[in-house]
Amino acid sequence: MSNEKVMIFIDNSNIFKGFRRYKIKADYERLKSVLLGNRILQDIFLYEGIVYPMSNRKKKWYNDLKNNSNYTIKASFDKRVSRKTFEKKVDVRIAIDMVSFAYENRYDTAILVSGDGDFLPVIKKVKELNKRVEVWAFKYSLANIIEEEIGEEQIYYLDDVLDKIRM
Repeated sequence: MSNEKVMIFIDNSNIFKGFRRYKIKADYERLKSVLLGNRILQDIFLYEGIVYPMSNRKKKWYNDLKNNSNYTIKASFDKRVSRKTFEKKVDVRIAIDMVSFAYENRYDTAILVSGDGDFLPVIKKVKELNKRVEVWAFKYSLANIIEEEIGEEQIYYLDDVLDKIRM
């Protein structure tokens, strides 16, 4: 077993769209296992904007993740910006946590599960703090600037592991 300490940061709204696009339901325990490999998990965070009222099914899913899979759920209440748009503030929470935990030396590698180009400044800062960044995303949603910043050897595609994480 590797002694590399990792923290996993999942932008759930980002990857949920991909799961829906590919018409699969993901098993988040299997997803955690695939992302982690043989490394040491320090913590795993799932970030999501929530629109209330929340369904009982969604509440049960959150409770199962917390209790059975040791996920830390970081939910934000969505703020309505217009009739069709919500502001979730999820990216900001992920950014703060990635940088804060890097400063605190809580991990060797940050695993970011999102292809969003908005994370470029965060990735740069975490690298400046001498931490590795690994990005897992769907091929269609990976921003080119992310791949340019960290290199293709640190990019992994969820498309390639769908059979391993399918429910």
